[in-house]
Amino acid sequence: MKPFTLRRQRGFSLIELMVVLLLLSVLMGAVFRQISQVQARAGTEQSRLDLFQESREFVDQMARDLRGAGYPNIRNYATVLTNNDPNIAVGLVKADVNELRFEGDVDGDGQVDSLVYGYASTGNNCPCLQRSQVAKINADPLTGQGTSYALEVQNVQNGTSSDPIFRAFDAAGNEVTLPVDINSNASAIAKIKTIQISLTVQARNPDVETHQRPRTTVRTTIRLPNCSSAAVGQAMSCRPS
Repeated sequence: MKPFTLRRQRGFSLIELMVVLLLLSVLMGAVFRQISQVQARAGTEQSRLDLFQESREFVDQMARDLRGAGYPNIRNYATVLTNNDPNIAVGLVKADVNELRFEGDVDGDGQVDSLVYGYASTGNNCPCLQRSQVAKINADPLTGQGTSYALEVQNVQNGTSSDPIFRAFDAAGNEVTLPVDINSNASAIAKIKTIQISLTVQARNPDVETHQRPRTTVRTTIRLPNCSSAAVGQAMSCRPS
């Protein structure tokens, strides 16, 4: 009978271990790179979603305000009042490609407010579109009301005549040439029945793949229930002629 002997076990060489470690390093590097890209992509998509939601909420606020423009108006009073009277809202005051001014009891508190949505090219995180709401005073609706900007949407990319934020249309669907205001062309602004809003906003951070900052555009159309006063003492209109 042969005596029991232990076989000599051959282990891994140093070179083999180094090759294995190198392969593991390459694989782990690829995995972590993919994880990093996924996280960056998730951050970009979240930024894009936040950008859209912020813009959507701002445009929705504009839509709510415009639906309250022009109330209470001259028709609610038996006596003839003037456009300067703080008890009435003349509706649209000014419409331009990057600015809207109008009056109305937009929050239902019984107080007529003077509102401005205006484009600002300079300032922190601008160009931006800002919102102002102040109580109407006994003064000219266009030149005599103050402003107090409290809300804004940042990094706005449009607001020119070739790429407007605001467009206006009369009751027949014809586009009204802007700018118009209640002092210089009251009959023209009184014809405006519909405001179209197109707001293009750019993200602060670039996309990880394209290295371009994402943009989003929010559009909506608002039909004005009360329109604008044609002239001092006249009823609210949106007149087709």
